[in-house]
Amino acid sequence: MSSECDMLHGLVDKIPKIYIKEMDYKNIPVDGIYFITESGENYKDLERIVRIGFNKKKGNLPNKIREVLWGSSSFRKNLRKAIQKRYKNFKTPEEINAFLDQYVRENMKICFVKIDSSRVRKRLVRKFKKCIESAEHYKPSPEWLGKSSSKAYIRKKGFWHLQNFKTSKSQVPDSIDLEFLSERIKKLDKHQQ
Repeated sequence: MSSECDMLHGLVDKIPKIYIKEMDYKNIPVDGIYFITESGENYKDLERIVRIGFNKKKGNLPNKIREVLWGSSSFRKNLRKAIQKRYKNFKTPEEINAFLDQYVRENMKICFVKIDSSRVRKRLVRKFKKCIESAEHYKPSPEWLGKSSSKAYIRKKGFWHLQNFKTSKSQVPDSIDLEFLSERIKKLDKHQQ
C-alpha cells in the first residue's frame, strides 16, 4: 500500500503549493479537490499531505475552502482543540482564534486540481484517503500539532480527518486513478507556461 502513497505524494508534489497567507480565492478552480500540507511534516522526502477534500456542491470549491480554513469546520475545531491542549497560556477564545488563524496562515500550504465531475471528485478523495490510511510509512513527526489532539486517530495517523478509513468500502487508488490525477496535473503545467 505504501507504493500508492508514494505515487500520490509524488504527484501532489508536482502541483504548485501556496501558503494559505498568499492564497487568492480568485485562482481557485470552481470545482476540484484540494491537498493541504503542513510545515515540518514530511512523507519520506516529500511534504506530507495532512488533509484532502473536495466540494460536493457544483461551483463551490472556493466557498468550501473558506469554510474549511476559516469557518466552523471539523478541521478548524480539531486544530483549535490541539492548540488549547498544547498551549495552555491562552486566556480567552479570541486569543486562541488569533493564534489558530496565524498558525493556518504561516504553517499550511494548499494546492488544487480541477475536476468537474462531483462523482469523480468523491471517488478520488475517498481512495486517496484510504491510500494514506493504509500506508505503512505515513506517520506524523513527534512535534506535529496533531499529537496534542484529543482524537486518537488524528494523534496516531497524522491526518486531520476523524473518520477511520479502515472501515471504508473504497479501495486504494489503482493505476487508472493515479493516471487520471497525473493527467490533470499535466494540464495544470500547460496552463502555467
